[in-house]
Amino acid sequence: MAKKKCGLLIKTAVAGIAAGAVYSVIGNILVENLLGKKSIKALIAQGGLMPSEESACFYTSDEALKGIEFYRKKVYEKLFTFNKHGECLHSIYYRNEGSHIYAISCHGFTGDPSQNNIYARRFYEMGYNVLLPYLRGHGKSEHYYCTMGWLDRLDIIDWINYIIEKDSEAKIILHGASMGAVTVMNATGESLPENVICCIEDCGFTSLWEQYTVQIKAMTRIPPEIILKTANPIVRSKLGFDLRDNSPLNQVKKSKTPTLFIHGDKDSTVPFYMNYPLYQNAKCEKERLVVEGATHAAAGYVYPEIYWDAVTKFINKYI
Repeated sequence: MAKKKCGLLIKTAVAGIAAGAVYSVIGNILVENLLGKKSIKALIAQGGLMPSEESACFYTSDEALKGIEFYRKKVYEKLFTFNKHGECLHSIYYRNEGSHIYAISCHGFTGDPSQNNIYARRFYEMGYNVLLPYLRGHGKSEHYYCTMGWLDRLDIIDWINYIIEKDSEAKIILHGASMGAVTVMNATGESLPENVICCIEDCGFTSLWEQYTVQIKAMTRIPPEIILKTANPIVRSKLGFDLRDNSPLNQVKKSKTPTLFIHGDKDSTVPFYMNYPLYQNAKCEKERLVVEGATHAAAGYVYPEIYWDAVTKFINKYI
């Protein structure tokens, strides 16, 4: 009887080890395919994740064409700084001589600073200096893994400090779309200098766990909880945080930075319903702009008058 029990325990242990090994392999695949720099480059080469009919406005709208022309003709500087771990952070920078106002504008997943050209043009023409950082896992970033705006929040704080060291009179605006919006919302949940006067987030998600749940449901019949729990230990091991940690919803609850929450009501990538709980739970001064008919991150491209009227009025309250 004892031998049978021992044999059963051994079989159970072997089965558990085998299952654990399988889960580890699956988790590694998920992390590498979702967040590894090589996979992000491959996604960019394939045109990104959005349907072509929705992403076309990023290249063909009047606003996009003006942004592309600005990027091609306006000379920018290449900036770099180091974080406390000695890691080099990269950005591009448009200097507006004599201005003490700075806009830090963060790109989305599979993007880079050049793809924030419409925002750079607008902020620059408003008389601001414009800093466009490379977020982790993208372009010139020296980090291999994308953290979907979580560890990036610390990099943004490093850029804020970099600006203040150069200009003690600096007034800083945080701006981002999609993953960039997540980045700046996450940053506002930290203790920021008074130089940061406001934040504009455009179509950011409530939490990475909830966002991946939405995407997994759209792609497969496998319960998202199983997939996420499989990937989570690998994320903790390789990236140093839990998927549940990346929660702009929790961060805005701690925020003291006035924030404008923007979302298109036809967004199928980051569902529109995520906007209201972010707005509702934010403890800072806040406003909300719902752009009717706009798909994911398209509000500034398709409805620029509505977008920039709201953004300009909001910023002017705090300058």
